[in-house]
Amino acid sequence: MARSVKTNYLYNLLYQITAILLPLITMPYVSRVLSPQGVGTNSLTNANTQYFMLLGTLGITMYATKKIATVRDNKRKLRQTFWEIFSIQFIGCMISYVIFVLVLGLNSSLGMYYMLQGFFILSSAIDISWYFVGIEDFKNASIRSFFVKVTSVILIFIFVKDSNDLWQYILINSLTMFVGQFVMWFYVDKSTFSFKSLEKLKLKKHMLPVLALFIPQVASQIYTVLDKTMLGIYSPTVDVGYYDQSQKIVRILLTIITSLGMVMMPRIASLTSKNQHDLVKDTLKKSFTVISFLAVPIAFGIMSVSDRFIPLFFGYEYISVIPLLKISSVLIIIIGLGNVFGTQYMIAVGKNKEYTISVCVGAVVNFILNLILIPKYSALGAVIATVSAELSIALIQLWCSREILDFSWIKETYKYWVSGIIMLLVVRLLDIGTHRNVLILIRQIAGGMTVYFVMLLILRDKMLKNAFQTVKNRLKKSS
Repeated sequence: MARSVKTNYLYNLLYQITAILLPLITMPYVSRVLSPQGVGTNSLTNANTQYFMLLGTLGITMYATKKIATVRDNKRKLRQTFWEIFSIQFIGCMISYVIFVLVLGLNSSLGMYYMLQGFFILSSAIDISWYFVGIEDFKNASIRSFFVKVTSVILIFIFVKDSNDLWQYILINSLTMFVGQFVMWFYVDKSTFSFKSLEKLKLKKHMLPVLALFIPQVASQIYTVLDKTMLGIYSPTVDVGYYDQSQKIVRILLTIITSLGMVMMPRIASLTSKNQHDLVKDTLKKSFTVISFLAVPIAFGIMSVSDRFIPLFFGYEYISVIPLLKISSVLIIIIGLGNVFGTQYMIAVGKNKEYTISVCVGAVVNFILNLILIPKYSALGAVIATVSAELSIALIQLWCSREILDFSWIKETYKYWVSGIIMLLVVRLLDIGTHRNVLILIRQIAGGMTVYFVMLLILRDKMLKNAFQTVKNRLKKSS
């Protein structure tokens, strides 16, 4: 029995936050200890490793999640599908790992760092997170992620002491990821390991749809990883570090938004397979509202506090990150709302061709702008190219999903934009003073949150009203 969307969202949010946010605890420490040069080296080698991770997995996650969601009520089909998909993933990753070792591990001046990054490829080989997403069971994965990431944070503070410990930092991150993926296997339904009634594995039938989604995954990799590679070619390694730090902040905040998408996609795929189209539209409308409610204030908030936040968080060596983060903050809104139509709708209902086109267009936009802007503007050019690419993708996905989009969706979310803009202005006014950055930052955050919610109360936002009513009812029950 699938858990409720709310429960799954909270579990998946915990899973995503512990996978990304806990390392955020170490970022202020690591950025100072490893220096921008060390951070840049890690970013560059990790980015190049991700190409081989993608090559090995063939971008199988989305397909696997959807496929598992459609057969999860039939244990025999679920078991058969699980082993077929996993076999493709495992074989692909092992082949990719061998190529990775030969190309980068043994033939690069950064060979040692690449070999340590290689554990990420091995982690991808045994990654079965798509299984848990498909059956809408996020509890065990969330708990596992929490303990593994806490362990990595502790190890980083113990063993990483100066710039010479970069290799230990990479090893801790990659090896704990591998261990975490291995532990997930203990939470798989035991019936999955019953091979008696298992038919001969038919891998070919999955290859065509997997490859169909592999193309947009490759395209996506172009505008999420290639920018770092190109920065490494045209600019000093330190600029890769600046760019990567700005993107890490944005991607961590995006976790709050995209976690809902990972929960909604298998649910919508299941509803679509049952021809419950009205319920699909109603579910997407709620998702659009929730994401607007979260994305707008988060984006405007980080945009308005960057001047205080970056020196405090990363150190004054990273002042160059400030303008990069301000521009990148709009990605939270663009990707967040695009996620509703791309991941939650188009993938779930089988619009693979349209999805592929949208991502490929974004990749082309990103690549061309990177070629033009990076040699001249370095990291700033990469940021502008990324924002432009994501915007083009979101607009195309919106157009391809126009049959389910109603004007009332946009009409109901104007309150978040009005409240967010007023919040932005107030937070900027609160940026007064030349010292005690911590106190000023706290004042800005507290003031911004207060203004946003007060404005929504004044505008009588339905979602906030329902949230208060839910809390009120639960308090009554508990008393």
